[in-house]
Amino acid sequence: MVEKRTTGNNVDRFIWKALLPGVLVVIMISISLTIIGCQEPPVIMVGVGETVVTPPDPVGVSLSGFDRGGNTSTGVHDDLYARSVIVEGEEGSAVALMTIAIINLNEEMADIIREQVEQQTGIPFENIVISATHTHSGPSAPRSEDPDSEYNRFFIEQSVQSAVQAWVNRVPGRIGIGTTQVYGVGKKRDALLQGGVHPDRETAVIKVETAAGRLMGVFFNYGAHPATLDLHNLEITEDWPYFAIRDIRQEVGEDVVVGYFQGAEGDINTGYSALHSAVGANMYGARSFEQAEWKGRIMGNSVLEVLHEIETTGDRIVQAAYGHFDFPRRTTYPWTVEEAREWEQQAREKLGEMEQRLAGNYPMNREEARQWQAQAREMAARGELDVRNQIGPRVLDSYRVDLWAAEQVVHMAEVIEALPEDPDPIRMPMQAIRLGETVFVTFPNEVYSEIGLAVKEQSPFEETVILGLVGGRGGYIPTAADHLERGYVPNGTPFAPQAEQVLIDASLELIGRISD
Repeated sequence: MVEKRTTGNNVDRFIWKALLPGVLVVIMISISLTIIGCQEPPVIMVGVGETVVTPPDPVGVSLSGFDRGGNTSTGVHDDLYARSVIVEGEEGSAVALMTIAIINLNEEMADIIREQVEQQTGIPFENIVISATHTHSGPSAPRSEDPDSEYNRFFIEQSVQSAVQAWVNRVPGRIGIGTTQVYGVGKKRDALLQGGVHPDRETAVIKVETAAGRLMGVFFNYGAHPATLDLHNLEITEDWPYFAIRDIRQEVGEDVVVGYFQGAEGDINTGYSALHSAVGANMYGARSFEQAEWKGRIMGNSVLEVLHEIETTGDRIVQAAYGHFDFPRRTTYPWTVEEAREWEQQAREKLGEMEQRLAGNYPMNREEARQWQAQAREMAARGELDVRNQIGPRVLDSYRVDLWAAEQVVHMAEVIEALPEDPDPIRMPMQAIRLGETVFVTFPNEVYSEIGLAVKEQSPFEETVILGLVGGRGGYIPTAADHLERGYVPNGTPFAPQAEQVLIDASLELIGRISD
């Protein structure tokens, strides 16, 4: 018996197949809205803001981070920004985290910005954190001694406005904080011969969204110098963070504020010798925009991979702690002034001798390096390559580095010798900010990554984030162990080896004030 199929049934089935995808979409949207509706309404307010702090007349501006020998900016590769995120708690307690693309910011200048933010928003002075990204391709840090200069006024106003913008635009919302491990961006520059592995590859990611789930801001925190570009670069740039921010915004939307917070980066750069960098040695492509983009892409991809996994909440404890702490000055040094000056004289004489033995001209970039290699091949073919009496450019670099190191040691030996027997400590501010079960601790100056790692390991919080270059004075703070290794940072720091423990103890004290 043959089954009969009616035309009506066929039409019904055709209509059902045609409508099925749309029905499924409606069901999924309904489920999503139900889930969102089930979430508790947020009790916190969140806001984000960003403003440009690039000098309005960038050509001819003195750039910081390196001794460029009088060379000034030729223009802008990418703008410098001040970016802020604000979180206001249920009872009105509010905190502001600001990051500015500048080499550093001394305590006095940061206080000027804090005071104005407090005046315009009501956020307490002690609850406002201002961190510098530490780009080495931006203007010299504005100084509090001259707040009324044209650029200083502009810089202060724009920085303040990034926080004011975030405050004015704040809405009921949610915030989430996650972490990921990032490989390939930063290296421990003091241990490049031992592989240079970054001791603390953790990257914290802050996700800010409205109550409805619309993404407002993404901020990431990682300890590494934004100094891929060297003293030969004369274009203003945020360096590798620019490329990371660019890639993240391309994915999440240009209307989302994306920013970078510096961490404990004192011993971390993108993979080159600090001493070779100081003398302007040819780095054979390691100090280029191409390399900065590659590093930025690694970071951007890492942030995007973890971003969708971060859960947000609108119910977070918002607390802050603030205090000043005394850091001991060093009173001993590996060299006397007499020994240092003898080293300097010998290094200068040796460099002069070795410059005469350089085969050909010193190559200043990759193209000139290729030309030098071709020249060496031709000399070898003619039997003119004298390996006993001639040297190459990298050998010459080692003698240039030796003289630079000797000059640094002379300076520091003279400074330390001139100190009184019991010099006053260096007093610096620190802060701790609590957002739920995450705590942010500020480090003054440039601090070694292992010190930040020690604080994280001893903190009682689930997540502890180090915000570096928040005010301070005096330069680097290396570990006590690194004082014995000597080198660029240990030889130049004014801090005693005991400063490491002071910083750890101060961090834990501040955390303790807001951990109940």
